[in-house]
Amino acid sequence: MGRLNRMKKLTIIALFTLSPVLSAETRYQLDTIEVNDVKGNKDQTSFLESNESISVLKPKNLNRGDLNNSVQMLNGLSNVQTQTDKNGSTFSIRGISDMGVTGYQKDNLASILVDDVFQTPLALKAGSFENWDLESVEVHRGAQSTTQGVNSLAGNILLYHSKPTEQDEGAAKLSAGNFGRKEGAFLINQKVTDKFSVRASYNKEYTDGYIKNKTTRNDKWNAHNKDHFVTDFLYRLSSTEELRLNLKLLRMNRGGSYVQDNYKKFQVAEDQDYKEITNNIQAGLTYTNAISSNLSDKLIIGVSRSDSITKSDEDGTAVNKAGTRVGKDNDQFMSIENQLLYKSKKIKNLLGFHLHQYDLRNKYAMNLMFTTTQMYPVTQENEKTRHTYAIFDSFTYNFTEKHSLILGARFEVVKNQFGADIGIPSTSPYASLAGNHEDTSTNTVILPKIGYNYHNGNYSLGAFYTQGYRTGGLSVNRWKATTNTYDPEKTDNYEVSYKYMREKFLFTMNAFYTKWKDQQVEVIFSNSFDTQVQNASQSELYGAELEASYELENADSLRFNAGYVHTQFLSFKNNSKTYTGNFFPDAATVTSQASYWKVFNDSWKSIVSARYVGKSYTDPDNSRSSPEQFYTDFNTQYNFSSYMVEFYVRNIFDQKYRLLNGAPRSTTSPYQASYHRVNAPRELGARLNYYW
Repeated sequence: MGRLNRMKKLTIIALFTLSPVLSAETRYQLDTIEVNDVKGNKDQTSFLESNESISVLKPKNLNRGDLNNSVQMLNGLSNVQTQTDKNGSTFSIRGISDMGVTGYQKDNLASILVDDVFQTPLALKAGSFENWDLESVEVHRGAQSTTQGVNSLAGNILLYHSKPTEQDEGAAKLSAGNFGRKEGAFLINQKVTDKFSVRASYNKEYTDGYIKNKTTRNDKWNAHNKDHFVTDFLYRLSSTEELRLNLKLLRMNRGGSYVQDNYKKFQVAEDQDYKEITNNIQAGLTYTNAISSNLSDKLIIGVSRSDSITKSDEDGTAVNKAGTRVGKDNDQFMSIENQLLYKSKKIKNLLGFHLHQYDLRNKYAMNLMFTTTQMYPVTQENEKTRHTYAIFDSFTYNFTEKHSLILGARFEVVKNQFGADIGIPSTSPYASLAGNHEDTSTNTVILPKIGYNYHNGNYSLGAFYTQGYRTGGLSVNRWKATTNTYDPEKTDNYEVSYKYMREKFLFTMNAFYTKWKDQQVEVIFSNSFDTQVQNASQSELYGAELEASYELENADSLRFNAGYVHTQFLSFKNNSKTYTGNFFPDAATVTSQASYWKVFNDSWKSIVSARYVGKSYTDPDNSRSSPEQFYTDFNTQYNFSSYMVEFYVRNIFDQKYRLLNGAPRSTTSPYQASYHRVNAPRELGARLNYYW
């Protein structure tokens, strides 16, 4: 206990004396935000002119061995919390989980876009969040529904890879670490003609993992094997026109990410090993045209297709009671968006058109246990299709050089189709659940935005109101063999901002209040089959984010950020339980990151970083919780000639936390296995980078 307290004290000191690894890049050595370097602002609003809470993260801060090459790298960023569970990685922004407060949906409340293409949950499972050959990552907090539409109620995470350039260049890396970690990657950029350039990159990652299946004696139970290949073509049609085609091939083969029994032993006891293979292929075609000095146009076409197969132990025990559960998933996504931007000294107007189609198919087969000796083969196939059509506009009027009025609106129509086919033998006591259930619904929504920005030299003040939403849909109650429709959920968002930038200093702060109406939640009636989604809750959340960075005269750099959010159900009753007054699941009240970059000379520098994620609950009734977490990481880099060598340690003090305590089982339930979520133990390794 004394050792733990000492480590906590050291980390707390670091949090308040250092500053965050994940902050904006500078124009000088350690890269802070360029004034106009916010690619996610479709209307090209600069950082100081934007009222939203935005973090711009650059490759020198992200492509490092001590950071996870996934959305996990963002854990602890101001009001950003990431989780790993049986279904992969999820995240929350301002206390709102991307999968919703009851975790039932396959639609995201917050979304990730990579190179302007929406990433479905299956694409993310395949490893599309990739920091090799990275240009930037942006986190936009709060509702982005006016410009991004559906799946943007909590915010967006935008990742951009480097596009082809007009010079020949390349890079490669080799990395090794404990737990059998191995990495290898390359990238090459080739100027083919004065108008045509090609860029290609490949990243391979493999690790044995740190969880062992003591029943099958498999000490590589949660191993993962990742392949990420990209080809990028850039053709300059003229001095004002440009065409970019980005193609990606992704594959992830991984084991499970949960433990059982004593979580500190990193073990499971199942007679079947967990295996999941996910593939994704996607493409993005972007056409840009600077029509005149005031008018430009951008057309983005994105397509994505994924498939996944998962095999796991149905009963979760060391004895083969119910055999293997098999799940097959596939999805398809296609979108077209056109952005017409007009800019003058007084007016800036973005007029956009967007449409997309998203198809998701799931098929599950298992032996469902009704008692410890009685079980029946059950299948369920789900089909979901969403068609979305939208027109949006963002308008800025500059009264003077310092005062600006910001207006925005989005008109969106969403058509949903949902079907479920459940197969249960007629001999089963629950044979009445069998059958096909399907329905359709259409939602129409208008989303407004209004704001004001005062911009004076190095600082700006802003205030705005906007609405966020998630589309309505269809739900199947398997017990009653019925379908029901639920309406869109909406948020009213009020926010104020302050931003200050000097040559070597950056400070930003946002405060917000959100009222959430007609919240979509999964309501449980008599049993686990008797459930359906309803607009059954209202909530509120409020808080603030703060980020700061400072470069010292000797080129050392200090960075700090912190987030605070208070979440609360105002009304939510579920199966005779009243959740009113409870906190959202996976909504840590406080998050923070800090770092210190020490530059010894032109060749050698070291980075110490610390992260803190406060206590949070992991279920809506707040009966289970995740403890507060402290992590400290270290990285040292040495450059010579065209090479860079780095040594790193993640989780220096080897902190171990049970992030999710498995749900308690009834003594009468045939399912007695429990599943826990844990953090990764200490990892260390070395990486060699070569540039030409």
